[in-house]
Amino acid sequence: MMYRSMILRSRLFGMVFAVVLAIAAIGAGDVEAGDWPQILGPNRDGQAADESIAAWQDEPAVRWRVKCGAGYSGVVVAHGRVFLWHREGDSECLDCLSAADGSRQWRAEFPAIYRGGVNADRGPRSVPLVSGDQVFVYGAAGDLHAVNVSDGSTQWSRELRSDYDAEDGYFGAGGSPLLSGQVLIVPVGGENHAGLVAVDRQTGKTRWTAVDQEAAYASPVTIEIEGQARVVAVLRLKTVMLDPVTGEVLSEVDFGKRGPTVNAATPLVDHEKIFLTAAYGVGCRMLDMSATPPQDLWRSRDVISSHYVTPVRIDDYLYAITGREDYGTGELMCVRWSDGKVAWNQPDLGTAHLIAAGERVLAQCVSGRLVLFAADPKKFRSLAEVELPAGIYRSLPALVDGTLYCRRTISATEGELLAIELK
Repeated sequence: MMYRSMILRSRLFGMVFAVVLAIAAIGAGDVEAGDWPQILGPNRDGQAADESIAAWQDEPAVRWRVKCGAGYSGVVVAHGRVFLWHREGDSECLDCLSAADGSRQWRAEFPAIYRGGVNADRGPRSVPLVSGDQVFVYGAAGDLHAVNVSDGSTQWSRELRSDYDAEDGYFGAGGSPLLSGQVLIVPVGGENHAGLVAVDRQTGKTRWTAVDQEAAYASPVTIEIEGQARVVAVLRLKTVMLDPVTGEVLSEVDFGKRGPTVNAATPLVDHEKIFLTAAYGVGCRMLDMSATPPQDLWRSRDVISSHYVTPVRIDDYLYAITGREDYGTGELMCVRWSDGKVAWNQPDLGTAHLIAAGERVLAQCVSGRLVLFAADPKKFRSLAEVELPAGIYRSLPALVDGTLYCRRTISATEGELLAIELK
């Protein structure tokens, strides 16, 4: 009870609810080239492979728009279908839409029991994950569902947070499952060694549990160490590396801070290196995960401190949003990947989700401004800008075949999905 009371008293912290969006799992297989089967794209790094965005001269056209309910979940796109995860009334709804015109192909519904925390929105936070004939969704109350891609029928459901006595946290469940082989690895934050829970993708049955840690709003990623697939998971106060088959913890590092704080940005992986960042005085770390214990290659509290936005990397440079949205300190930075040296900063962009497309970066600002800029380590160069329809754009976007899928929040119970043509 003291924990929940502390949450409700954290007025300033309440503005960070968007952190729950920067989460999804990697490992989604059996999708077409150019699909966006999970948050941050096929490799969960914000890279839109084979996409190129021209600097628009006229305002980009909105090809279609679809009303939706509550939540901050971004969409995923696979096989010409768009999967939208949201809440209407007492149901969490997964809608399968045609990418061509937005028409609904089917809907799957589940009881919505999340009552809300420091933010009024009670919709789902994490992003769907498509693999093969399955789409997986994780609700705000910690219920995990496997749904058939073709017709929306439910294959299985698990009430993971209830099963493992996990707290609601600041904003409910937000981390998205990671698909590794035949298991889904979920940041649950449960009691009795259930910080992470692995379930069988076909049956939903628990394979293993691991780690006595509360869940963060970041999601697990995969990394290869000496030819072996490993999982790295950012939790409340630690980042751990595990064997995805057994759940054995192979190494851990401290990352996080006590108090009303969160870890939310998705880690970036480069071979055996991993980059972590968080706000609240935590900063960033570049780690060599092949060392025992993992070794810092560089770290700083003064370079990138991401509230919830995941940076993107182009060549040897990171393009990142640092600072806190609730304090109005979000700014764009260009930082050298190898050593953290700052190349430039652009203070007036604000908080924005980033997608890398070739040698350009697309920024979807929370305020509703869409900015295309050059991936130029010498200076910031805006190539095109446009104001999107009025709303708050905290949901992560997806970019597929020249179409940007943006979700705007209109109120605590109402939103809209836009398909914007950027070809």
